[in-house]
Amino acid sequence: MILDRIKEYIDYKNMTIAAFERSIGMSNASFGKSLKNGKAIGTDKLENILLIYTDINPTWLLTGEGSMLREPMKRGASGDEAGRERKLIPFYDDVITVGGRDTLSAAMDGHMPNGDMIDAGDWFTDATAAIRHYGDSMEEYPNGCILALKELHDRRQIIWGRNYCIETDEMRVTKRLQPGAEDYLMAYSSNTDTYPDGHLVHEPFRIYKDTIRRIFMVIGCITKEYSSGPVMIRKNI
Repeated sequence: MILDRIKEYIDYKNMTIAAFERSIGMSNASFGKSLKNGKAIGTDKLENILLIYTDINPTWLLTGEGSMLREPMKRGASGDEAGRERKLIPFYDDVITVGGRDTLSAAMDGHMPNGDMIDAGDWFTDATAAIRHYGDSMEEYPNGCILALKELHDRRQIIWGRNYCIETDEMRVTKRLQPGAEDYLMAYSSNTDTYPDGHLVHEPFRIYKDTIRRIFMVIGCITKEYSSGPVMIRKNI
């Protein structure tokens, strides 16, 4: 069955079922229930699987014939059918960014683990990674979208007022950065909703410079409007 082969792939990738469900737009525990009850998975989810997990052999997934994985490609670059070079970047889907301070669900194991390689395409030629984003504090990024990121190695090049994904010792968030003091930056949300008493739902907070492991500039996002609809791509720069 297709579901059994998907589970075999999940085990091969050493992923959790919950992370896999999030990556293809399934609700929590729905895949496990389908697997247990022997229910078929929707064609839109199969399309998402093949779109996101590009190393899966489609023939194997749908029929069980052949090997589970496509022929190995050169890591970091490949070619399309016209012979043009493709840019492949790591996609960290089992490590998510979150928009708020109190809903952290990113695994903090000291570094982002190795993920799948996805095609950055012509839209994001400067991207060095992509990551899943959850949360409502950044209004421009829909919950569950994929952020295209460019790692910033020289922190003197931070453009104040731009959005960045910041990885610290204790959290990984996507925020709009502004200057703070010598030892910290200020992180702001674009969602300015308030409580009835006037306080911001998403208050700005400090990120201390000595806790920052890595900073990525958000150069765009990719989201699907609905399951069978078009993929929407927005580029920031």
